[in-house]
Amino acid sequence: MEDGNEENKDDVDELEDEVDGNDDVAHDHREGHAGMVASATDALFSSFVFGTTSWLLVQMFGCFTIWKCLLGGVLVSKKLMMVDWSQLPYDIIRLIAIRLNAVEDFLSFSFVCHSWRSFYLTKSWTPGPQIPWLMLSDNENSDIRSFFSLYKNKVYELELPEARGRRCWGSPHGWIVIIGSDLEIRLLNPFSRACINLPPQSTFDGQFDFHSAWYQFIDKAIIIKKSNESHTIEEEFLVMVIYGPYQDLAFSRPGYTSWVNVEVSSYFRFLDVVLFNDQIFALCYVGDLVVIEIDAPGPPTVLYIAPPPHQLAWEKLYLVESSGDLLMVYRYEYVTLSGYPSLTQFEVYKFDLSMREWTKLEDLGNMALFVGDNYSMSVSSSNIFNCECNKIYFITDTVEQWWSYNESFIGRDVGMYCMVDGTVEPFFFGADYPSYYSCPIWVMPSLS
Repeated sequence: MEDGNEENKDDVDELEDEVDGNDDVAHDHREGHAGMVASATDALFSSFVFGTTSWLLVQMFGCFTIWKCLLGGVLVSKKLMMVDWSQLPYDIIRLIAIRLNAVEDFLSFSFVCHSWRSFYLTKSWTPGPQIPWLMLSDNENSDIRSFFSLYKNKVYELELPEARGRRCWGSPHGWIVIIGSDLEIRLLNPFSRACINLPPQSTFDGQFDFHSAWYQFIDKAIIIKKSNESHTIEEEFLVMVIYGPYQDLAFSRPGYTSWVNVEVSSYFRFLDVVLFNDQIFALCYVGDLVVIEIDAPGPPTVLYIAPPPHQLAWEKLYLVESSGDLLMVYRYEYVTLSGYPSLTQFEVYKFDLSMREWTKLEDLGNMALFVGDNYSMSVSSSNIFNCECNKIYFITDTVEQWWSYNESFIGRDVGMYCMVDGTVEPFFFGADYPSYYSCPIWVMPSLS
């Protein structure tokens, strides 16, 4: 045993410079677990490297050529052998888990074996910065839903029967709003499959005969989350919905029995909603900015804040909270004779709360925006692989328009808009079968 330990010690010295950042972990681990080297552990760790199962871990970690799992000074050797990963001690599993940053890697981690999944379910780890996934159109003949990860440049297929045959709207909180032909409305986390009921469509004011076109009743659904440690997940969520032929605004929460209408004049046709500085801001028909007050005594009220920066025609307007700033994003489309958008352009304006005016931005810095049929999102791309700064990631947010496209992406309005030179670079995520009630949406991955 002493000779074996000497050999392992030599291996440690050899690999000191080969694996970045492991020295501190190894030192702490030796100090904290000096007395934990039992004969069973010696047998497990005295000699193993990457066989088929360890290859999976290399994929999860990214680019480890060989990695050190130290338990009281015992090193992973270079001899090939298969390992029963379910027998790894808890502390080693934890060390592996805390090296992971992306939700994609946590999901892979959870499928290794039962003991790893048990640790995964404890949520005893903190994900790093994430970028949105693109949830692709629904295939009503399957319970499988496809998601495109920009981070991995890969399509994941998740079993998600809860979303089958339903239109969805994404959010930055890991949850989506779903509605189906049964007119039931729910919150769904597509990554954990947790589901929360909301009041059905029948509880909206001013019902219309939308049953034959159920997917058109709600124009946009926005999930607002106010974090409060004393609240449950259900109590944190507020859902705002733009609905009906006059683009009315209503809201509800889990536990409510009906949707509460925001009563305003017909002038206020709503376009988008966002939470900014703990207030609910909304854009109205011509781009006017208003604040929605729903927590004060009495019925909800609308406070006019500012006019739009200009009156030029536009295709879409979005409100985005970006690193402490409130942005308005104009989207323009120039259409060819064929009827397909040939050119998409954007303008971004920043709102000055003290002056109550908009200023045009020429640059987003290290931020990237994600817009579409979802809550518009902003992420810092500084330390996120495969996310380009100063870009607007966009996708068609009109179900009818997406339905008119074909699988080869001809005419599909999807891509990355560069704020520097105004060019659009397409990105491809594989075949997406057009659906008459469903188009791709951005959703930030979250397992909670």
